[in-house]
Order: sequence, then C-alpha cells, then structure tokens
Amino acid sequence: MNESEMGGALEHWLGFQDKIGRAFMMNEDALKYPLADYLVNAGALHINTIELEYPHPNFSNRLIDIIITDNANMGRDGNEHIVNAFELKLAKTITRSEKEKKRVFNDLIRLHMANQQSTNKCYFVIIGQSIHFQRDFRNYKVNGDDFYRKWFSFTKGGQITFDVSNETDNTYKNIYDSFENGYKKDYQGIGSLSLPTQITTTCEFITAFQSQFVPYMAGIWSIT
Repeated sequence: MNESEMGGALEHWLGFQDKIGRAFMMNEDALKYPLADYLVNAGALHINTIELEYPHPNFSNRLIDIIITDNANMGRDGNEHIVNAFELKLAKTITRSEKEKKRVFNDLIRLHMANQQSTNKCYFVIIGQSIHFQRDFRNYKVNGDDFYRKWFSFTKGGQITFDVSNETDNTYKNIYDSFENGYKKDYQGIGSLSLPTQITTTCEFITAFQSQFVPYMAGIWSIT
C-alpha cells in the first residue's frame, strides 16, 4: 500500500469538493468513500474485500470506519481476517475540544488492539482544511506544549511511543481513564479490559507543502 499516494488522493478529492462548492457537506463519514474508491482503483483491491463500518473484534457495538479483509467473496462467512483497518478524522475547530481529544485517542487504542489481530498495518488518518490541520491539530498547544505531538510525529517516517497505563500527566491520564471506563462494558476479549503499557505511532504520510499553498492537509499514521 502506498500511503503517500493515498494521502495525496484524499487531499485532492477534498480540494475538488471545496472548489465545486461542496465543502459544507464534508464530514468524517464522507471520508470513507474517497478512501474506498482509492483502495479499489489505485490500490487494485477487490471491492468485496473492503467493508465500511465493520465490527471491532474486541468490542460489541463498536465499529471500525474501514477494513480490508482477506475474503473477496460476496458477504461475510465469519472466517475472514482483517488485513488493514482505518479510522478517519476531519480536522476542525472542535479538534481542540476535550471530547475530540478523547475521540482521537479512542481511535488510536482501538487501532492498537485491532492491529494485534490484523495481518498488516492499521491506520489513523486525519485530514482537513489547512488552517484547521495546522492550528487545531498539528500546532495546538495546552499549557504551552503541543498537545497532539505527544501521540504523533509530523515528520514522515518519524515514530512516537507514548505511555498509557503508567501515564502520570493528568492532561492525558484523564483521557486514557475515560476510554477504559467507557469501553469496559463493551469489551469481549479475554478477561477484563485494561490499558496497554504503550502505543507506538509511525508517520507514514504528512502533507509536504506549506499550508498557504494547499487548501487541505493530511496525515496518515500506522498504529502498533
């Protein structure tokens, strides 16, 4: 899978929608369709291997935005395996809110857990208007520190490993505890739900152009 081509395709698709006056229609759900389109047409995947809103293997009533399976048959027989998983976010002003910080982390830990049962990479993808990607995500600060740089490198190939279960900074610990409390009732794994010691993210793609030259920016990270 070529993550750079995938990120570029999403940027250009959103830029096109903006140019023809459809920016008001853009939301996270809408991102699933150009990504699926890319996977089939540029990624040469069989359309039957791609599933939108697929049940998470570890949680009841929780869905993954897009998955690729090893089953190209029409319908599911319960024997398919997850090859890749994708969670998608749209960078907006509310990306700075506490609720959105929790949603981003929830995606990361859900991908971390899905990765343990997948045969290839699991991806977090975020894209948005350049001003929002820069101001509300990449450079967003809390108490003088770049909040999201705790979880993400913004250099292609860069890797970040951050503590989870043994985190002592309450800015992040409260978010991690919120996940555990909110998801434990839906957990369907072995034993009870517990936070991992660490999560690692690797930057597979990041928009290389300066924000003033592109209407949309994107980032793609694999999660382990």
